[in-house]
Amino acid sequence: MACTRPTPEELHSTHSTNPTSKFKPFCLKLANGATLTGISYIPGSVFSTSASPGKPLLVGIHGATCSAYSYDVSPNYTASTYCDLIGVPFVAFNRPNYLDSSGWLVDRSSADPQTPQWKPEQGNSFFEEEGRWLHDYTLPALWSAFALPNDCTSIVTTSHSMSVPVTVIAASHYSPEPPSECSYTWSGMILSGFAERPEARAAHGDTVSAALLTDGHREPHEIPLGQDDRIHIVSYKPEDKMNLMLGPVGVSDPDLRPLIWKQHTPFLLQEIVDMMGPWPAASAKYKAGVKIPVLVGLGEYDWVWQGTRESVERFCTGFDG
Repeated sequence: MACTRPTPEELHSTHSTNPTSKFKPFCLKLANGATLTGISYIPGSVFSTSASPGKPLLVGIHGATCSAYSYDVSPNYTASTYCDLIGVPFVAFNRPNYLDSSGWLVDRSSADPQTPQWKPEQGNSFFEEEGRWLHDYTLPALWSAFALPNDCTSIVTTSHSMSVPVTVIAASHYSPEPPSECSYTWSGMILSGFAERPEARAAHGDTVSAALLTDGHREPHEIPLGQDDRIHIVSYKPEDKMNLMLGPVGVSDPDLRPLIWKQHTPFLLQEIVDMMGPWPAASAKYKAGVKIPVLVGLGEYDWVWQGTRESVERFCTGFDG
């Protein structure tokens, strides 16, 4: 069984790839006692116009096999560029069970990572439990630590891939609450890299998916830091991960490809289980509960989802609020 036990310092130094980063690391204690880590950038300029007096705190929520550092890859590919343009603060956090953010599967911030103290609520799927954490603990903590001190008027989330269902579930919990009872203000969410049905897999991903199931051998340099076969599936091979994130060679900056592999994190088995099982059955219920604005986008060369208008429209069906 593959199981590596890196220190938090090793995890962050491995996945941080921008040598001129403007982001600063943070570590917060959530209301349930869990640890939340990530990166933040607060630009010096102030965003304020007569037409739009509000100033959001942008919150990046990464997908599978990624981390907060996915929003700060290199000097040319970093969220801080856009923060400087519009003067809006940006934070990205490591989702529960990723890097050294606490979770119910692993807690690398503790002395005994494989025995986390938190347990999912009875009956919750993986996405449902993470959605509960996002609404009950994570967004309130980010609001207090970053939004209020920087005069932000609301949170806008931008979620990619496997964090999309999590965000939808959290928004469905947030929306019915009276504003006077909410511990934070959430004004909109951006969703990307996720759709209704994984139609594009026949074009690219089926071969890779089959290889993940049948070829478990990986060279040492192909095993991401923190891999644990109790909770993770077999890692992508480097070329597959780079194609998954960036499309085939020729459609993105070639300098990005090795950086994307360097940022690679282990793939949680429960994310795959939920994507194929509980989420499709429950998605309509959670979409119907969302009352904040939603912006959805898909990449043309997405390996899993068909990057077409029709695919986006199908996914948007059910957001009626």
